[in-house]
Amino acid sequence: MPLNPYNLRAEDFFAQYQSLSFEQVHNDWIPQLDDKTGLALDVGAGSGRDALALAERGWDVVAVEPAAELRRLGESATAHRSIQWVDDSMPDLTQIRKLSYRFDLILVSAVWMHLPPTARERAFRILTELLGPSGLLVITLRHGPGDGEREFYAVSRVELDRLARQCAVMPVPLSKMPRTDQLNRPDVWWETAVYQRSNGETLQD
Repeated sequence: MPLNPYNLRAEDFFAQYQSLSFEQVHNDWIPQLDDKTGLALDVGAGSGRDALALAERGWDVVAVEPAAELRRLGESATAHRSIQWVDDSMPDLTQIRKLSYRFDLILVSAVWMHLPPTARERAFRILTELLGPSGLLVITLRHGPGDGEREFYAVSRVELDRLARQCAVMPVPLSKMPRTDQLNRPDVWWETAVYQRSNGETLQD
């Protein structure tokens, strides 16, 4: 994932992310939380907006952010909460795997499109290995043109569903359809995919 834009313009990206609430961005899958709490992993935590919102809902949160300047701002903004910040990145998540945690929720928001297609199978497998029994994996997909500054790759729900079958995690249906961009960027739209680890059972295709 290219870090330069996120370091060079960390304050701009921080302000952009903070301009929207957790509820605005994630309203399509929040009902899946159903007042549950547990251990959450926020991959590509950015400004810490989502990590903080989960902590305020009672979750214990580990926030992963590889861009040092953005991570510094996120840590500062969430310092009043017990959120564990980690310098790490997909596909390997080496530092997270060293912790030997199993997560009840893994959120990968606005990150997947930065991963080259060749890295996605490994990234998805590692994410599912980090899930605990009945854990939820939430991945938001950004569709549309790039911004000329950051590197984006095309993404699809079909690809994720294929990877999910390989890793024996089950798709969770959502009632809401793909949504328009909350920042009103033309031709940009979003889709959310949610998957669940079975509780000790082998899932069938």
